[in-house]
Amino acid sequence: MAKKKIKNPWDQCKNCLPAKCCTYFSLEVDEPEDRKDYEAMLWQIAHRGVSFYIYRKAWYMMVDSICEFLTPENKCGIYETRPYICKEHSIETCEYTEGDYGFTEHFKSYDELMAWIKENTNFRFKDRHQVAKENNTKAQPLRAAIG
Repeated sequence: MAKKKIKNPWDQCKNCLPAKCCTYFSLEVDEPEDRKDYEAMLWQIAHRGVSFYIYRKAWYMMVDSICEFLTPENKCGIYETRPYICKEHSIETCEYTEGDYGFTEHFKSYDELMAWIKENTNFRFKDRHQVAKENNTKAQPLRAAIG
């Protein structure tokens, strides 16, 4: 069910917490073609804040990262001089009014991407949980302290 559009764009932005459009960016990436491509994607998605998605048959990497100019009031601190891509962002197609993103696939974790690779390609990788079991270790991700 689509959310009701708000007439005043600023009212809409106030209701969109925490300003979804200012908390990530996406880059189109080449469609993976071989095992090495998938290995690179698995390495990338193992990093905090990285996901991949397929939209209209194109592959994208999404990086969760809050814009440094987003104020505590959820407003753009450089609105008058904001980049072109921000100026082009329309409230008609923003994440708040669109509901979900409409992706064909959205891989938010290493395990989700690995499951898709196993199901949709002929490439096989060792299961990280099985390797950990063989080594008498846990297959839990290391949470590095980032200051």
